[in-house]
Amino acid sequence: MSGSTPDGVDEAEWFAGPVRGIARPWRDDLARRLAAVTALDRVERDVVLEAGHTALLRSLHAKLSRLLLVELHALRLAGGAGPDAGGAADTRTWAAFIEQAGAEGYLGKLAGRYASVGPRIAAVARMSVAATAGFAQRLAADRELLRPLLGGPAGPVHAVTFGAGDSHRGGLTVSRVDFSGGSVMYKPRPSEADVALGALLDELFTDFPGAPASDERIRVPRTVACEGHGWAEFVHHRYCADDVELAAFYRNVGHWLAVLRFTGGTDMHAENMIAAGPVPVIVDAETLFDSPAPFPPSGRGDAVDVAAAAIRRTVLRTGLLPVRGTGFALGGVDISGVGALPGQQPLIPSPVIADGGTAAARFHVDLVAMPTAGNHPSPTPVLSAYWDRILAGFREMTAHLHRPGVDPYRLLSRFEGAQARRILRPTQAYVDIGRMLWHPASLHDEAAAVERARDILRRNAEVLPGAPTERAAIDGEIADLLAGDVPLFGFTVDAAAVRNTVEDWRTADLALEESVIQDALVGAYLNERSLPARVQEAARDPHARDRERRRRELAARMVRRLCDGGVRGEDGTVTWISPVFTPAGWSIRVLPADLYTGQGGVVLTLAEYAAEVRAGRAEEVPGVTETLEGALRVLMSTEDRTPTPSAGAFSGAASQVWTWLALHRVLGEDRLLERAAARAVLLEGRLVEDDVEVDLLNGAAGGIVPLLNLASATGQERWLAAAAQIGRRLTGLATVDASGARWTTRLNPEGIGGFAHGATGIGWALTRLALSDAGAAAERHGWAHLAELAFAYQESLYQPDHGNWLDVRIGAEEDFFTSWCHGSAGIGVGMLDLHRRTGDPAHLDMARRAARACAAEGFGWSHTLCHGDLGLWQFLTSMNVGDPADLDGEILTSLEQRGPVGGLAREAFSPSLMSGLSGVVHTLLRMHRSASLPDPLVLD
Repeated sequence: MSGSTPDGVDEAEWFAGPVRGIARPWRDDLARRLAAVTALDRVERDVVLEAGHTALLRSLHAKLSRLLLVELHALRLAGGAGPDAGGAADTRTWAAFIEQAGAEGYLGKLAGRYASVGPRIAAVARMSVAATAGFAQRLAADRELLRPLLGGPAGPVHAVTFGAGDSHRGGLTVSRVDFSGGSVMYKPRPSEADVALGALLDELFTDFPGAPASDERIRVPRTVACEGHGWAEFVHHRYCADDVELAAFYRNVGHWLAVLRFTGGTDMHAENMIAAGPVPVIVDAETLFDSPAPFPPSGRGDAVDVAAAAIRRTVLRTGLLPVRGTGFALGGVDISGVGALPGQQPLIPSPVIADGGTAAARFHVDLVAMPTAGNHPSPTPVLSAYWDRILAGFREMTAHLHRPGVDPYRLLSRFEGAQARRILRPTQAYVDIGRMLWHPASLHDEAAAVERARDILRRNAEVLPGAPTERAAIDGEIADLLAGDVPLFGFTVDAAAVRNTVEDWRTADLALEESVIQDALVGAYLNERSLPARVQEAARDPHARDRERRRRELAARMVRRLCDGGVRGEDGTVTWISPVFTPAGWSIRVLPADLYTGQGGVVLTLAEYAAEVRAGRAEEVPGVTETLEGALRVLMSTEDRTPTPSAGAFSGAASQVWTWLALHRVLGEDRLLERAAARAVLLEGRLVEDDVEVDLLNGAAGGIVPLLNLASATGQERWLAAAAQIGRRLTGLATVDASGARWTTRLNPEGIGGFAHGATGIGWALTRLALSDAGAAAERHGWAHLAELAFAYQESLYQPDHGNWLDVRIGAEEDFFTSWCHGSAGIGVGMLDLHRRTGDPAHLDMARRAARACAAEGFGWSHTLCHGDLGLWQFLTSMNVGDPADLDGEILTSLEQRGPVGGLAREAFSPSLMSGLSGVVHTLLRMHRSASLPDPLVLD
């Protein structure tokens, strides 16, 4: 399945011969046009010619490869290579096709099947030739203007590289020019905005308190603005030399966030920022004065709309802060200026030609690593160690902009008359549609393909306010895509744009802005395994004196904070803005419906608090009932109106089933049980059949126990049948070898141990299934056996010298954990649950070893159920390890001394059950020995 031949021919060159033949007339045309640019000498013209021709070849190869592959197979099926050709390793057919496709007039022979291919290629080539010739003319005319950028005369042209970024407006691309005197970047667009931004920074730092040295502060490249285009200094990437420079770099990132929030900047992704030692340099300032379009009502409640609008106004829109993509091509990918961390990016699909050079050649989608950019100040950036620097930089620059006597209108008026760009659709959407328009089927019937593209863009605009909706505008986008360009929308900055930007900045909620900065930085981490070593900070002199009063006061304080942190709508609905964990990673969002970091877990906690108040075990707190009712409405509408992403017990459909069952237990209302059954229908269909997550938290295994609980509560056998179907799927997906059974998942393709994501949790679910009436007796026996193999795999990871189980996730920086999600606490709660149900001494032995590991490491990590002290407390309390009063005292004292400390989010506000404030409230309520609350750790 390789994309290249054994002798090292790159996949991009498989059809190089035919493409060169197709492009030859256009090379000749370009050479004639360049000959007229006499201000460039012959060698320089040849350099430009080769660069322009190479760019055209690359463009045509990408556009025509699918068509050429189809024609290759047409020749194979027709037997055009002779009677001896055939077989997967057939190279004769390939050679015969390359010879035919390289012959003069080949495109004309295809006109009957692909009527539009000739005119389309001609359009692309004409634009490429015109763009290259126009560049050469500007280069010749402007050479002397480049002295300030190079610090002296430019000298001869040594190299030109076209295609730095997307192609716009007739094949124009940002390009690099290397002279003997240095390098510059050519920008085929008006560059007055870059010049104005540089002047703004100069003025801001004139009287900035404790201003960095001029060569250590944020800046843009020195730019020469010409008529309709510009030339910019080439910024060399350099890693920081030491910790002092790293700290300065991240403080400077905070300065940029404040300046971009002030100027309405967007799209400052990884390729638009260069790390030059301690200075992050923004190299493309065309997307300023952004004006977010209002979204239509979501139907999920006014609170959701208010919260979503608030997020869209914050610094999150700058593109500097980590945000993960959700589409197919970039699902889970972070392209932000400060994020895109090495080791924290998923692999992305990339089409390549597999088995090139043979008759079996075909398009194949490989998973490849994201290319690295020059945005990082270190080869192994430790962003989490500098979160406070970023926030401090934002605060100090924001304060500087707000100081008395500053006239923001005057500061921004220098941009009036400059051209700016507005991003109305994601570039990836254009890339995907453009690829479709060059598919052989589209070249065969262009009219049908254009209508498909028109429909896609029209439907895209329905969910993307601000995107073009008029037929003429959409047809303009399609015309650009047919010619290989990415559509571009520009506008002239005027007094109204300045006024709107200033008013948006003046009315910003700075507390929310700071919270979003802190929360968003969590999103840079897809795999918490790669975080720096955690800092353990156990409570000082923990004690259990006056335990009940302290428990009640802390619970009341935390639930009040939970209620106060909600976003409220005029219709009484309530939701929250928070870092949310999705299958694509962490992201700042309005809460989704799930149990783990979503609305479901918060609603359950509020219901528990209200129930404990009625039972006399918690203090009355004003507003809890109203917050619960408003949040419950949002939960129901969110489930009804948004797609459920997975089957999992904490992030997907099973989490919804379990949440409604738990609410039914707490509140006792029959409608809640009916709601659980309605959500369980999702676990009878495609979510399970198409599941690739597999595990307990995100995947199909998580559906088993909630379905068993639902069957018990309703007496309906259909839910047993649904659970059995999951058991059959898990059986088919298991990897069984000498070490036992494990399951490969999307996030952990190696197969791992542990409860939330690994073999122990899946084995626990299978054992629960085997203990039920689901399936046939033989199947239940098979599930029980497979579960034992899963536990055997977990045991193969046990290391007696450490008294704990090895964590074998790829990218390890720690080998042993005591958390619920990946460590001994999760193994322990699962095994203790099974021992109570079966009496099996092997399960109890594992639980006891897990308890010893947890007790040995101790407390002091975070106040979370998933990966912190609260999960540890619950497990050790259940195992009767130590004095319960001492365990309670550890949690109470720590909360009093440190306040609630989250996991990845640390001090950032998270309302969630498994990794935030709701988990703290839940645990404090559970701490009362008479409380009988649902247990999310084992879905009880």
